[in-house]
Amino acid sequence: MTHFRVLSLWVVTILPLYLHTGDFAEIIDGNEVPPHSLPYMARLEDGKGNLVCGGILINESWVLTAAHCKERTGYFSHRIKKVNLGVHSVNNEAFRQLVDVKKHVPHPYFNVAEFRHDIMLIKLKNPVKLTNTVKVMDLPNPVSDVPAGTQCFAAGWGLTQQNGDPSDVLLSVKVTMIDRKKCNSPNYYNFFPIITGGMLCAGYGHDKAGTCQGDSGGPLVCRDKLRGVVSFAAGCGHDNRPTVYTFISKYTDWITKTIQTSG
Repeated sequence: MTHFRVLSLWVVTILPLYLHTGDFAEIIDGNEVPPHSLPYMARLEDGKGNLVCGGILINESWVLTAAHCKERTGYFSHRIKKVNLGVHSVNNEAFRQLVDVKKHVPHPYFNVAEFRHDIMLIKLKNPVKLTNTVKVMDLPNPVSDVPAGTQCFAAGWGLTQQNGDPSDVLLSVKVTMIDRKKCNSPNYYNFFPIITGGMLCAGYGHDKAGTCQGDSGGPLVCRDKLRGVVSFAAGCGHDNRPTVYTFISKYTDWITKTIQTSG
């Protein structure tokens, strides 16, 4: 895997799971999804077609993703300029709708040092046309929590093995929910950072399957419901350093109000 620049605020290696030129994303030990079976998936790109992050189409004019996808680290710019929808194979673009970004709206209290409120809305310059390959993913009804042991999946494009090439096709991977107490324990994140009530923790399992850099902003789907947005992990594929997701149920009011007030 290409080595990533990490935020200087961290002593340990906490990796926001985004991708920029020269770095690569991966779903570890994932499987190709049936073409266009996840029609809400958005591929967020820079102006040259390079993958920056994943996203979820939640409205004809709005995409949900992670706030850190907008941030700059060092001399790299991770500016999302295009949203690619209706794409399964990156090299087969027959069904795609490539739309310009009008504006980025990160959560006003996003804290890059602690990865709190790591959620962002992207407004499209023009509404997309809903088709069989481009569909909206409904926001979930707020729930108190997603119980430990719940089987979920995440999805994204990118490398499938170390030193490989980015995947041409959309991949998904099964993950299992871990309770926050365990995720905050000394054998896991040890409160560095603190896994808060606004976050969900999902483990790789013994096969090391899971998400990695470049999958940020993509969905965590549990029992056909959108529950999380990929946020960060300490390394990739470690049993005791699982991926942490922004818990969408804590932000449905903000999402709805932002869309309403932004037109």
